Amino acid sequence: MEQQTLMIVDDSELNRMMLMDILGDQYHYIEATDGRQAIRLLEKDLTVDLMLLDIHMPEMDGFQVLEQMDRFRWIKEVPVIMISAEERKEATERAYMLGVTDFIRRPFDAFIVRHRVENTLRLYANQKRLMNLVSAQIYEKEESNDLMIEILSRVVEFRNHESGEHVRNVRTITELLLHKLVQKTDIYPLSEENITMIKTAAALHDIGKITTPEEILNKPGKLTAEEFEIMKDHAAAGARILEDMPYGQDKPLFRYALEICHWHHERWDGHGYPDGLWGEQIPISAQVVSLADVYDALTNERCYKKAIEQDTAIKMILNGECGAFNPLLLECLTEIAPQLRTTARRPAEAYPYWSEASRLSDEVLSQADMPKNERMQRLLESMQERIDFFASCNGGIEFEYDAISGLVDITDWDKPPQYRRSVKNVSHLEEFQLMGRKDIGRLQEAMEKTTKENPEFTMSMFLPCGEEKHWCDLRVRTLWSERRPDHYVGAVGQLTDPQLSAKQPLMVTDTNAGAAAEGASRIAEEIRRLKTIFDAIRLVDPISHSVLELDKQGRLHPTGGSCAAFWGNCGIGCANCISNRAFAQKTTLNKLEFTDTDVYFVISKYLSLNGVPCVLEMFSKLKDGRWIDADGSRLLLDCGRGENMELFMDPLTKAYSRQYFETHRSDLEGMGCVAIVDVDNFKQVNDTFGHQAGDAALKGVAATIHACIRNTDILIRYNDDEFLLLFSQMNKQVLERKKTEIQDAVKHIALPEYPELHLSVSFGGVSGVHPLGEAVRQADCLMYEDKEKHRARAGAGALRS
Repeated sequence: MEQQTLMIVDDSELNRMMLMDILGDQYHYIEATDGRQAIRLLEKDLTVDLMLLDIHMPEMDGFQVLEQMDRFRWIKEVPVIMISAEERKEATERAYMLGVTDFIRRPFDAFIVRHRVENTLRLYANQKRLMNLVSAQIYEKEESNDLMIEILSRVVEFRNHESGEHVRNVRTITELLLHKLVQKTDIYPLSEENITMIKTAAALHDIGKITTPEEILNKPGKLTAEEFEIMKDHAAAGARILEDMPYGQDKPLFRYALEICHWHHERWDGHGYPDGLWGEQIPISAQVVSLADVYDALTNERCYKKAIEQDTAIKMILNGECGAFNPLLLECLTEIAPQLRTTARRPAEAYPYWSEASRLSDEVLSQADMPKNERMQRLLESMQERIDFFASCNGGIEFEYDAISGLVDITDWDKPPQYRRSVKNVSHLEEFQLMGRKDIGRLQEAMEKTTKENPEFTMSMFLPCGEEKHWCDLRVRTLWSERRPDHYVGAVGQLTDPQLSAKQPLMVTDTNAGAAAEGASRIAEEIRRLKTIFDAIRLVDPISHSVLELDKQGRLHPTGGSCAAFWGNCGIGCANCISNRAFAQKTTLNKLEFTDTDVYFVISKYLSLNGVPCVLEMFSKLKDGRWIDADGSRLLLDCGRGENMELFMDPLTKAYSRQYFETHRSDLEGMGCVAIVDVDNFKQVNDTFGHQAGDAALKGVAATIHACIRNTDILIRYNDDEFLLLFSQMNKQVLERKKTEIQDAVKHIALPEYPELHLSVSFGGVSGVHPLGEAVRQADCLMYEDKEKHRARAGAGALRS
């Protein structure tokens, strides 16, 4: 009999020896002198039958070991008996709360130690035997099924020179489609048992081909009309073969096999064969196998064709080039595409039986006080993590990255359903047309800085959107391995363009008069709401250059005014009219426009109001509370968030407050340059001249910095006497000049009430550092280096004097 393995974790060698003497040589022992060594040993090999764990140890105590084991879910797989001389009830309760199986106190009682160890090992051994028994039964059942499928594959392959893998592939794809289908809808009440029977019956889908003449089956060229009619008969022939069976016809498996053989060439629109069934007249078993059959036929070589690449095959199916299929199943096909790259071509012996064993064992064990295998629970938790992330997102481009395969599954919700899903390989950077190598490098760097405790981050990227470039928000959450907690196994994320929020339709066109009036009311209400956000709102016809108004019946009328007049343009129209472009492209565009005195941010949105095309123009003057971030390319309309910007302003300095920074931090990620400015000797100013002088000094410094920076730059009062400066694009040379400019300007501040008060600031700044938190940290370090230089110069000056 194989020896069971015990791990003894105790910093006392004497205690470890005593336990091994008590338990005898019937066990194999692993010794750990502290908790950290125990965790390292478990990381290498989890095949420990029982752990005896001391509480009080250096480096990492027993409670910390239990917390780590609970974090990695090891506590469910390795039973633990806690060992201690601790008498306090709180310690015992905490140990049991953290998942220990039993508790042994020192000094050791040999009888109690032996029996508690034996009882715990027996309890867990029962579970392992049950798991092995169920696994063996499932393996035997699956092995028999696979043997039958292999025989059928050989029969089909012998007569039809297709790959013998086709039957197995169809079975696998059928299973994947069915599992995805029952996740998406409850229209088809299929249990796990139903799915198993359908995937098994799928192996019989082409059994009727044994009646088809071999010269037709293996003809390399196109079949004639007569030959195709003979080929088509294989579906009905398969059904006849099954119907002639003398027994088994009352079994569900037989019913599924008959449905699949007979109708797997029917099509959703009724243009299939042999019976021309359509829609839900076709049994769901036949619908799924039909789609699996077509997909595998496209992606594998045949005597009459070459294999087609996966993405192309899916596009052909979605475009209807292979006949019509249930729209729900087409969605399922696009969603399982990443799995099909690897799963559909696994060798037959690679299919795991453990997950099914775990499921059945858990059902049995749920009635007994025995520990359950946690592998499936970890998979469910990982899936729930993905679901929770995507549920918190809204539109844009969502993606899921698998670090093991290097594949990224992308869903672009702005595209039509048939083009929404795509799978890309991260090793082929040319496939990521939106992102440049620098952006990809920033993303990889940010992912490497995540941890299991802090897996999420956001950043901004300047990406092409049609003919323009916009600042887009990227939100990413890394997914972490339970067995290797220092490695992420993938990530989920969302890329959104805040400027596209204005692209949502404002009304639905309807030819019905009542609906038109209701639509006019809605659009009028929407325009009233937008007027609370923008400085000007209007409807225009950019072709005739006229301003329009909407009456109560939803009809548009020219007001007689020219849309170009707002810009002081005496001509009939503007030379580079953004509304004209939005009208022609039937889209939403934005740009900065200038009058003689003001700068405006303009959004032009194409609309069709009851069949009449026009453009909705929204203007916002560049002023306080509205600013351009990150290279001056994106205007954030803070008032459009429905927030009171007064709450985000520091009342003393009129700079933005720290609250503003924390609230809009993700929007600020794209800023190219970050600086920290600190008022020197500010405590001494307060102590010598009083707090009113300190307030005057801060107001003077803030006003001076404001005078030295651009309207597109952001000044934030970060701490009491410390300011955070965020610049749109600025290189290191310009930043150094800006530092000198600000420091010189501050030195010339004169406060009439305090003529003896002389001010200076320390300055630290970085350019091109991301993410924002890291840029702030580095700028802060440089600021303190600058402050030390000031102090050193001041000290040297004092010595010389």
